[in-house]
Amino acid sequence: MKITALSSCCVDFFPELEKVYVGGNSLNFATQCKLSNITDISVMGAVGEDWYGDLIEQHLDKNNIDRSRLYRLNVPTASNRIYINEQGDRYFKENSWNGGAFDKFRLSEEDWLYMENRDIIAMPAGDPNLDSLLERRTQNQLVVIDFLDYHSIEFIEKRIEHIDIVFLSANENRFDSLKKLAFKSGKMIVATIGSEGSVAFYKDSIFRQEAIHVDKIIDTTGCGDAYQAAFMIEWFTSKDVKKAMLEGSLAASKVLSFIGGVE
Repeated sequence: MKITALSSCCVDFFPELEKVYVGGNSLNFATQCKLSNITDISVMGAVGEDWYGDLIEQHLDKNNIDRSRLYRLNVPTASNRIYINEQGDRYFKENSWNGGAFDKFRLSEEDWLYMENRDIIAMPAGDPNLDSLLERRTQNQLVVIDFLDYHSIEFIEKRIEHIDIVFLSANENRFDSLKKLAFKSGKMIVATIGSEGSVAFYKDSIFRQEAIHVDKIIDTTGCGDAYQAAFMIEWFTSKDVKKAMLEGSLAASKVLSFIGGVE
């Protein structure tokens, strides 16, 4: 199983704690793959020529994640300012996100050639390379895209033909439109709904998984990334939706016990 996560590697600032941690969808996703005993996992993207870029490289090296296609650009490493409420739920304030190297990175022809031989490719929908990836993907690859919580159904519908699994954060108000899109397209859509667990729409069926109970929630940052990686690995292996949802929930529950997306 050869997996590449691209291209969101950043640092997460927690102003109230005066702490900084490595993070980003792709770094968190790749780290969970390692925890799930995947040996061939790489991260592709860019960080800045700064101390934060050094921190990200050190984390990837420590976890034996291939960073041979993580580039250094003469712009700041992407960063996010995260706040945590009393329930442990993260939230953002205006202008929390600084795209930096993430916004500037574009895949080269060598990068595209490398990707042709990867079994699984995971990417957040905000990646500037998204549409190019969906146009150039190979048919034997499993492509999973995280649409987070702010992309419209129309945005997803326009691209879903070239996606195998759609992940997103959602609430009950969106379930009807997500169900219609999943059943119409024949593709899998998995919605995580925080403390209420997750719901998957696939092949005219609806699957539900309760969240795993955690005695004390410290921080929800990175839970969705961990869920997606564990779900995807189980799905690739067994094609069992219920098993994949359980594995995703177990992985997400572990991330709740510490600050940041990775321990």
